[in-house]
Amino acid sequence: MNKKWKKRLALLTTIAMALGTLAGCSVKKEQTTQEKQTSKEGNSAESESGLEEVTLTWYVGGSGPQADTESVEIAIAEYLKNTLNVKVKIIETDWGSYDNKMQLMIASQDPFDMCYTAHWSNNFYNNITKNAFLELDDLLDEYGQGLKDLLPEASWEVSKNNGNIYAIPNYQVWSYQTAIGSVTEYLDEYNFDLSSVKELADIAPLLEQVKADNPDMYPMGNSQDPILNHYIPALGYDELAGRHLPAVVKFDDTDYNVINQFELPEMMEFFKMMREWNEKGYFRSDAATLVDTEADCQAGRTMSEVISTYKPGIDALKSITYGSDFKFQTVSDSYLTTSGITATMTAISRTSENPERAMMFLNQLNTDPELYNLVCFGIEGVHYTREGNYAIPIENSGYNPSMDWMYGNQFNGLLREGQAEDDWEKTIQINESAQASVALGFVFDPSPVQTEIASISAVIDEYVLSLATGSVDPEVILPEMLQKMEAAGSKTLQKEVQRQLDEWVASK
Repeated sequence: MNKKWKKRLALLTTIAMALGTLAGCSVKKEQTTQEKQTSKEGNSAESESGLEEVTLTWYVGGSGPQADTESVEIAIAEYLKNTLNVKVKIIETDWGSYDNKMQLMIASQDPFDMCYTAHWSNNFYNNITKNAFLELDDLLDEYGQGLKDLLPEASWEVSKNNGNIYAIPNYQVWSYQTAIGSVTEYLDEYNFDLSSVKELADIAPLLEQVKADNPDMYPMGNSQDPILNHYIPALGYDELAGRHLPAVVKFDDTDYNVINQFELPEMMEFFKMMREWNEKGYFRSDAATLVDTEADCQAGRTMSEVISTYKPGIDALKSITYGSDFKFQTVSDSYLTTSGITATMTAISRTSENPERAMMFLNQLNTDPELYNLVCFGIEGVHYTREGNYAIPIENSGYNPSMDWMYGNQFNGLLREGQAEDDWEKTIQINESAQASVALGFVFDPSPVQTEIASISAVIDEYVLSLATGSVDPEVILPEMLQKMEAAGSKTLQKEVQRQLDEWVASK
């Protein structure tokens, strides 16, 4: 690790320890204050901070509401009582519904404070053009200095539009690398060498054997978050305008040619393979309506999957999900892209009634390990036990969202069972050593083509998931989709992205 990153880690640790100590003191002060209030007035809205109590509403994705989120919300309020004096209402929505829910809220200008946003869900760029998010520059300067010092400068650059910051990147693995994995029990049973897998098709013989001997299984996971989303690094292109919008550049194309990825021959081959796998029962035939595969993984009905963010400790984390040893094999290089950083961010809504307090909360969430771990794991002794630097979930406790990467600075987090002590340091090294896409740092402004994007997105919603889950014949449907994309303005979109990319290249 170079000196820059050692210095950053040292700074992170110093900030975290300092804030953790302060927060710990706050808890003790809060208890004393509450005792006094109980004996005198019982006024729970008072705070030693002098700040009026406010409630912040925070929308996040996941597998849906956790049974005991309310207890965690109460614990957060108690923890912050004498510092920020905020209550946080966490609204958890499954990924299958999250995007639509947020778009409806934004369209109707419903009041809320914070939300998860990305290039692939609750589209960051489109929301900026809709004036949905606040510019954060002044708020960061006044209430988010810890955040500004923590994150690398490159991450702030990709969070901008027209020079203004509109979201806070969640500090985690930012590089993209496709990996294909399997429960090791099946690798051993069928004497299958996972290291021989160099592309997705290479895992098919194992899937065939497992399906033949276990007809009730669907050996490969596929869902509304389809394999395609995770195979993009292996296909070799960088999405410039948003998830599946037809304007991409090849990672290594120094001519910066913007293309429609769905016109690539390898895309047709991929969809044909998905169709074949669907018909053979390698994954569920209803994958297009399946929110996620977690239930099938836990029940042993699925034993293999594809991921796009390979990182240290991922084998161990998946072993917990499957309840059995799990192993991955990478099938692409590791790439650092703008979309890798914008894949997980938090924005403050323009409808927020307390944006200053929202920024104060996000600043502390990203720099205070105790608060971050409370959000990620719940209450120690109730939802998890702690062993050194590890959080051990308590079974059926009612809170274990397992979405640490979505909330903030993951390098402040406790480790999960099976991870190595140095996983966070190694993850930062991966971010640093990943091969940079030719378009790293380019941020597309969608405002000139908003109408086209809306029309193209409707076509994507109509076709891509069905193709990616093998629900339809690609030789019939893919040409139909391309024709509708062009009618919706895909060429106009490509030209605009090309124009902006050329200007960006010229300015470097």
